[in-house]
Amino acid sequence: MKLKDILNEASQQWKVKDAIVLQKAHERVMKAISALDKSTKNLEKVVGKHKGKPNSELLAKEAQLLIKGVERGVTGTTSMVWDAWDAFRQSCKAIFGEHWN
Repeated sequence: MKLKDILNEASQQWKVKDAIVLQKAHERVMKAISALDKSTKNLEKVVGKHKGKPNSELLAKEAQLLIKGVERGVTGTTSMVWDAWDAFRQSCKAIFGEHWN
């Protein structure tokens, strides 16, 4: 095996390893976003169950602010998270080529 072949193979190995690490990290981010979305939906249900109880209006108001904040900042289709993800995905495709799905 020539030194050039060894260097080319090593270059491919770091791409594969880094692509795998980044894809796993992305999966964790997507799971976290999904969990956050589920949590806000559960919060909305719990607040709905407490209507008519003392201070329920205050609780509902604060919960709605939290839910709207999560939607605007993370889970909504117009949030910066998705723009940043698209840019990240394009960069990974350019760097890792066929190793990036």
